[in-house]
Amino acid sequence: MTYDPNNPNDPNRTTTPNPDLDLRTTPVEHTRSSAWVGWAAAMAAIAVIAVAYTLWSGAPDTDPQPTASTTNSEPTPGPVKPMPPVDNATPAPATPPASPAQQ
Repeated sequence: MTYDPNNPNDPNRTTTPNPDLDLRTTPVEHTRSSAWVGWAAAMAAIAVIAVAYTLWSGAPDTDPQPTASTTNSEPTPGPVKPMPPVDNATPAPATPPASPAQQ
């Protein structure tokens, strides 16, 4: 069996701690993240929101100053009169023609 210095049940273990033994945890060096990445993401989000707001705002899609072709400068024509019936039309027969004889 091998010697385990951390075994609390070992009868040969000393009760006084070893002064050379450093049991402190070493501090972890934190890598510094780039702050500009967060700012760039925030600016991109603001730009997307601004573009979406300008495109989807309640502004009308037509020009508020109409061109000459859409103004009421000319009077509109009146309603179209119906055509009179033609007098030389042949009236429909009162009785339908006889059907051909079946053989």
